[in-house]
Amino acid sequence: MIRARLDARCLMSCAVSLGLSLVLPAACAQAPSAMSGTSAAKALSVNTRGSGLGFTRAYREIKLSLPVAGRIERVLVQEGSRVREGQLLLHLDRTLEELEVQRRKLQFEDQARLQELRQRELTLIKQVSSLKDLLPGGLVSSKQVEDEELALGNVIAERKTVEATKHRERVDLSLAEEAYQRRHLRSPLDGIVTKVESYAGESIEPHATVMWVVDISRIRFIGTVRAQPGIGLKVGAPVRLRLGPEGQMGVRAAKLVYVSPVIDPASGRIDVIAEFDNTDGSVRPGLSGDILF
Repeated sequence: MIRARLDARCLMSCAVSLGLSLVLPAACAQAPSAMSGTSAAKALSVNTRGSGLGFTRAYREIKLSLPVAGRIERVLVQEGSRVREGQLLLHLDRTLEELEVQRRKLQFEDQARLQELRQRELTLIKQVSSLKDLLPGGLVSSKQVEDEELALGNVIAERKTVEATKHRERVDLSLAEEAYQRRHLRSPLDGIVTKVESYAGESIEPHATVMWVVDISRIRFIGTVRAQPGIGLKVGAPVRLRLGPEGQMGVRAAKLVYVSPVIDPASGRIDVIAEFDNTDGSVRPGLSGDILF
């Protein structure tokens, strides 16, 4: 660049000394500038109606906690672990809850008394039917028939009582199983563990955050655009996202999932949210960038 300028100055000096007029090419009159990142970024914004600033964030980022207090018995993951929905992450001490589940299960599964009553009920139904057939011929008395019907009614009532007890025992078993499960922390989504705040041996309070899990399979871009060019934006419209300082992290195609129905009177801008697929994990949440439309 410096040499080109020097050569141009020499030619101009010679021309002036000889009384000649000389028209230099634009390349000599002005040194060409190298293609910088800024120039490349400007080239990407050609044919765009408008743009705006914003930043990326994970599609979902969840703070995990347990609804009960207790001592952590085991942590099964660490920072950076990839987890699946429903995967066990840690559990508290659970010996008492496990024993309670076993006790309730044994109670509920004990069907001996109920089966006995059902069998007696069937037997009495047959006896009552037989006695009623013999009653018109005078072979049995009405008192015998009434006694058998009374016995049948008592058995039916007892059988219904036992059945109701079994229903309550089933509910008690479900409550015991729920108390047992509440001491287990499972992932609510497919994602990556980004932070573990409590470890084995520590006691925790109910609803205290013990772990963070993030889903970056999709990325959300949250930004604002000027009202005038952005007034026609609609949900579902395709946009481009230029990520990183001066677009150093490249450009991603995205789709608008939210366009604010109001304009901020203080800034004259509209809030927008766009999403794009990030199953390859190439974009990390937290990048700043531009939205082009």
